[in-house]
Amino acid sequence: MNKLNLDYFQNLDNIDPLAKYREEFHLPKNIIYFDGNSLGLLPKRTIKNLEKTIYKEWGEELIRSWNNANWINMPLTLGDKIAPLLGANPGEVIVVDSTSVNLFKVLSSALILNKSRKVIVSEASNFPSDLYILEGVNEMFGNNFESCLIEEGEIDVEKYIDSSTAVVMLSHINYKTGRISDMKKITEHAHKKGALVVWDLSHSVGVMPMDLHKYNVDFAVGCTYKHLNGGPGAPGFLYVSHDLVEHVSQPLTGWLGHANPFGFEDKYNASNGIKKYICGTPPILSYKAVESGLEIFKEISMIMVREKSIELSEAFIALIEQECAEFGFELLSPKNPDQRGSQISFKHDDAYPIMQALISLGVIGDYREPNILRFGISPLYMRFEDIWEAIMCLKNIMESREWDSGQFKKRSYVT
Repeated sequence: MNKLNLDYFQNLDNIDPLAKYREEFHLPKNIIYFDGNSLGLLPKRTIKNLEKTIYKEWGEELIRSWNNANWINMPLTLGDKIAPLLGANPGEVIVVDSTSVNLFKVLSSALILNKSRKVIVSEASNFPSDLYILEGVNEMFGNNFESCLIEEGEIDVEKYIDSSTAVVMLSHINYKTGRISDMKKITEHAHKKGALVVWDLSHSVGVMPMDLHKYNVDFAVGCTYKHLNGGPGAPGFLYVSHDLVEHVSQPLTGWLGHANPFGFEDKYNASNGIKKYICGTPPILSYKAVESGLEIFKEISMIMVREKSIELSEAFIALIEQECAEFGFELLSPKNPDQRGSQISFKHDDAYPIMQALISLGVIGDYREPNILRFGISPLYMRFEDIWEAIMCLKNIMESREWDSGQFKKRSYVT
């Protein structure tokens, strides 16, 4: 392979069919952003949409906007906009609450359906909040379930799923390594054994095509503030298969999940469809930000997004091997791009100060314990030239040992 150079990366940008979407986002000057897998960029259209919502819909129309601007149905309308990104049908997705709260709801639903079984299968390296929710739900059920936590990277997940398994609860993409779990294979095997499956799609939605309905996925949750660019703390979403939604119940029985919320009846009577998963009043300003982020995806092929994600990731790995091989970086993410999501993770003994030094120079990624530099790949606004500039910056930091400074070793609360 010829040595990679700046011309190579600039040529890739010149033929990039997604390059025009970079203009959809506000990107601060002199920033190269590798943290879209934690918080996406601000879409320019979000500013206009929020101004309209604040000044006209709220400021002028006041409470009438619940009807006139259709605020009341935003959990459903936004869910239907996310559905095509998941391979879901209209009415199977709803935007509500946070990812953790939604996981609490759907995991509870699944365990109620399969309460005669006693094992919940998950990963020891699953996102901690998912495991904490598992613990809390199990406690609510009187600790009647046993947790079977398999190790990260275990290829044969199916051997842990048997006739005792009530629910399999997994992340589609591992938040540390970026490894992709085989959704189709695992879901099929779980169903053969009579288990239900819950997938966390937080690191998948917006960067790779999915087909929940085709794979007969039972439940799924995810967030909108990463690759969907919905803004900090934006609400999450949940998916329930049409085949299950009328048969399930969930423990957070709030008033907007009632079949007739404005009847103000004394007894709870759940809505038949996905609306039963709404609890309280939706935060409209956050919903409007999510709405703006989703508008960008209307005409975008997720196959093209995935193709660019792989190209960017492969270029990143090849260039770091070419320019930084001597500095002790170890690839933690799968080498095979078909097994890797839209992020690249490297291990290094000095990962934290190295990442802080990069951030100080405008190359923003993040750090995960115990020693992981994590670089999110966001194809809608990332250029190939960004890869070149970021790795050259990393090389300079390592050669000069700029990272080995006290200011970069001081831990911030958010890493």
